[in-house]
Amino acid sequence: MEVDLNSAHENLLRCKWSVCVLAALGRKLQRPSQILRQFSQLTPKTLWQRLKKLEQFGLVERIAFDGYPKRTEYRLTDEGKKLAIWAESLLKSKLTVDELTMILKCRYMVAILALLSSQPRRPKGLKARLKIADKVLFERLMKLENLGLVKREVLPTKPVQVLYRLTNKGRSILPLFHSDK
Repeated sequence: MEVDLNSAHENLLRCKWSVCVLAALGRKLQRPSQILRQFSQLTPKTLWQRLKKLEQFGLVERIAFDGYPKRTEYRLTDEGKKLAIWAESLLKSKLTVDELTMILKCRYMVAILALLSSQPRRPKGLKARLKIADKVLFERLMKLENLGLVKREVLPTKPVQVLYRLTNKGRSILPLFHSDK
């Protein structure tokens, strides 16, 4: 599912609790007490602040029920459902929103991940497909390797060959970049 993060969403999602709350709501947890039980370090005050902020951005809707005891449920809007899928994938990947933003802002990083998703590739093959300078390619590969998304393998052949392949972590975040069409 491809999600276009505008700057307001990006700033909102820099808070790990906003991401956790969106993911929990995406898992059909609707009552605040259910969400609090899911995340033991989340305080009630922080939960209410995050829910209020998500509601202001139009990502969740609040439904208050009359009766005794009074209860409140939260449901995702259509925009919220898109971001909830994204938030769940982000939590599984163990990346921070800042790291993900860095990847998204660089078209070459996303393109490298896309190319490596089909098969391991040599730097020469990546360079030819992307029409990119050596320095830029190796900088991007190093950043992806430092994030644990790409693994560099040196094959003991003559001449020595280097292959880059996606790690499991790299495969887990692919849904964040590509729509399932």
